[in-house]
Amino acid sequence: MMIGHKELMQGPRFEALGKFVYARQGVDGRNPSFMFEFLGAQASIEVDEDEFLNPPALGSMFLVVGHVRRNGYNGAVSLVSESKKFVSASEDGMSAEHVSLFVAGLRIKGVGVVEAKSSTVMNRTTYMKVTLKWQGATNEFRNLAPELFQRIPSVGKYVRFELGLLVHEERNQTGQTVLIQKPSLVSVQLDELVTGSVPSGAVQQSLAPKPAVAGKV
Repeated sequence: MMIGHKELMQGPRFEALGKFVYARQGVDGRNPSFMFEFLGAQASIEVDEDEFLNPPALGSMFLVVGHVRRNGYNGAVSLVSESKKFVSASEDGMSAEHVSLFVAGLRIKGVGVVEAKSSTVMNRTTYMKVTLKWQGATNEFRNLAPELFQRIPSVGKYVRFELGLLVHEERNQTGQTVLIQKPSLVSVQLDELVTGSVPSGAVQQSLAPKPAVAGKV
């Protein structure tokens, strides 16, 4: 399916099935969040104050759908839920559809354009990186695997991409421990832009100019 103007102007979205682990209070202006455990990973999903004060039972399964919001200062991303649907099943008693969603894990999908692509050899080691632009963000992904790097088209080409999350904890200036989530590139697929769908300069004006460095997949 070709990439149209409407799709290009939308930010990346995610859908995942996971179980509730705990609620986390907001700090430094951040919204409170629920921690969900997905297959092979945990991720923090932002919620409003009312939800935070009425958390679900520990281990409850939810299908979470939402969009990605990027922090231009440190390149971290927040997962903002738009809907959370309770799934009345345990990990051992899920339907085939829910099992498929659970096994897929947390994935972020979107469309964008290849801004830069380079391969550098230093001390007999090859370092491969690519910069992708999408609505609201410019991210540089470093230390890519050769197989993934080879699938990335040349600069200026439009792509569908899939991202995962690299999650770690950091201490902020007040000494509090905060969760930092940064995107990692999982897959890229070349696609065509619908002819005449994007006015000249429209994409460039809507995307952030400074790339943030993301880690190794």
